[in-house]
Amino acid sequence: MSTGMGSSLNNSVLLVEDDPGIGRFVTRGLAAEGFSVQWLRGIGDVPRQLAGADYAVLILDLMLPDGDGCSLARYLRDAGQMIPILMLTARDSLDEKLDGFRNGADDYLSKPFAFDELLARVKVLARRGSAGPERSHRVVADLAIDVRAREVTCAGRVLSLTRREFELLLYLARHAGEVVSRERILYGAWGNNAELTTNTVDVYLGYLRRKLKAHGSETEIVTVRGQGCRIGLAPSSGQDHDAAPEA
Repeated sequence: MSTGMGSSLNNSVLLVEDDPGIGRFVTRGLAAEGFSVQWLRGIGDVPRQLAGADYAVLILDLMLPDGDGCSLARYLRDAGQMIPILMLTARDSLDEKLDGFRNGADDYLSKPFAFDELLARVKVLARRGSAGPERSHRVVADLAIDVRAREVTCAGRVLSLTRREFELLLYLARHAGEVVSRERILYGAWGNNAELTTNTVDVYLGYLRRKLKAHGSETEIVTVRGQGCRIGLAPSSGQDHDAAPEA
């Protein structure tokens, strides 16, 4: 195995590619160069994977069975996700490349490609991403979220959460102070899961609110009528007139 990557450089790659041949080719090649690769066949679980782990690079196919890479890249950028994105596509027109860049791609590689070129581009993007802010910890109000350990503490005490509760809280924390719709929460926290609905969001928001209150947390999840909800520090007195109590 090559040791060409510096020990201080994040070597985790998220690959989204539905073609099994290309997926195996890229995964095995990058693994041989010291990268840790998580391979997904569709876009549905990408937001949840990115929220729950610290990846250096996202390698994203343009055309996927459950959506297109440009739309996902735009969604991630709109959501504040700044991971470097390398777009893969069988298309080679200038207009389509420009469309990829406009939607948030950092680099573009046309199929078929030589592995050495892919490797070089991934290494450049990984170095670029390593210069960005540390994203393994997040703080919102009086909560400290350790993304890698998947642990939340309040005033030094661990807040016991289920997997879905943690993913929901982490998504809200990434958008602290921002009003986010239930549809955005559903997709951003849990991916494209047909078993879950916006009603599921309401149920888990209720679970989170009760646990925060029982823990004595000053963090509040406020419902904003007709728009969604936001997380932040509870006001010292009174309540925002446009906000509704717990749904």
